[in-house]
Amino acid sequence: MKSALGFIFSKLQNLVKACINQHQRGVFFTSGSQIHSSFKIGSDNFFDITPTSKFDIAENVTINQSNFITVKPNGKLIIGKNTYITRATISCLGEVNIGENCILGEGMKIFDHNHHYTKEPFSVSKTEFSIGKVKIGNNVWTGANVVILKDVTIGNNVILGAGCVIHKDVPDNSIIINKQDQMIKNL
Repeated sequence: MKSALGFIFSKLQNLVKACINQHQRGVFFTSGSQIHSSFKIGSDNFFDITPTSKFDIAENVTINQSNFITVKPNGKLIIGKNTYITRATISCLGEVNIGENCILGEGMKIFDHNHHYTKEPFSVSKTEFSIGKVKIGNNVWTGANVVILKDVTIGNNVILGAGCVIHKDVPDNSIIINKQDQMIKNL
C-alpha cells in the first residue's frame, strides 16, 4: 500500500512540475516571439514579462533554476542555440542579445539600462531610465558574479572571470580577469 501511494504521489509531483513548466514557458510566448520547441526552463524562476515584450529563443536553450528575468514593454531578449543560463538576473528594457553556445552562471547580472539622475538637486529616478543594448557573442562563459552593464558588446570566444564588472566592450578571443591584490597578514 505504501509503495502504491508513493508511486501515485510521485506521479502527481511530476504532473504539477510539468504544469508549472508549461505555464512558465507560456510566459515567453508573447506576440511576435519565436521560441524553439526544445527550450527548457528549470524550477524556482521569477519572470516579470510584459505582453509587448519580444523573445527569440533558439534551439536547445536552457534557463535552469533560480533566475530573475525581467523584460519590460517593447524589450527584446534574444538567446542563441545551445546557451545555458542558471541563477542569473537579466533585466531588459531595451535589448539583450546573447549568442550561441554560451554558459552564463551563478550570480551573473545583465542590465541594458541605467536610472536617470539629476545633479541639482541630486536625485535618482525610480521609474525613468536611460535604455540601451547589451550584445554577447558566441562561446562566452561568465564566471560567478559577473555584472554586464548597458551599451556593452562582448565578442566571440570570451571568458569573463568571477566578479568582473563589464562596463566597456570586450574584443573577440579574450579573457577578462578581476585582478585583486590579496593581502595576507600574520596575526
